[in-house]
Amino acid sequence: MINFKLYAITDRHQCAPTPLADVVSELLDAGITAIQLREKDLSDTELIELARPIAGLCQNYESKLFINTSTHIALEVGAAGVHLPKNAAPVTEVKAQAGGDLYVGCSVHSLDAAQNREAEGADFVTYSPIYPTASKPGYGPTVGITSLAAVIEGVKLPVFALGGITPARVAECLTAGAFGIAVMSGVMSPENAAKQAKHYLYTLY
Repeated sequence: MINFKLYAITDRHQCAPTPLADVVSELLDAGITAIQLREKDLSDTELIELARPIAGLCQNYESKLFINTSTHIALEVGAAGVHLPKNAAPVTEVKAQAGGDLYVGCSVHSLDAAQNREAEGADFVTYSPIYPTASKPGYGPTVGITSLAAVIEGVKLPVFALGGITPARVAECLTAGAFGIAVMSGVMSPENAAKQAKHYLYTLY
């Protein structure tokens, strides 16, 4: 069951020099209940080393940890799920590999992609980029609120709005029908991460 409204995506470079585990701890303490570990430049060994203490923190807070792309690492560290980028393996294949024990979220950038991932059995999707974002400048033009509403209308699974979401923009995304929002830059800060998270949570609940 997807019972979170705020999906925090990590970037240890943005929160440096504060260690990522410390920032995640702050976010969990502020009330965030879902974290995606998205550190795509690390080797498997490095990612496992980073993920283990974060997985422990999430378990202590009864929060869900999602590992980007790597199903075997998600299973190894005891994560709740895996998050699949656009060209990753089919959801059916990932769930079979995990024995049905992992939630699977997927990144999508069109209605067709969202419908395909839903048909494969995804538990939720992130749809992006809704607004201009510095985190992922290579993702092409923004899709906007009207397109977000069309994707939400076209699938039954939870859709999280992603890309340039500030606390002031949350209401617009929710009005369009978004189940929740996903943020990276908004909470990946070396200082005040918890304070920023609380701003988002206040607008969502």
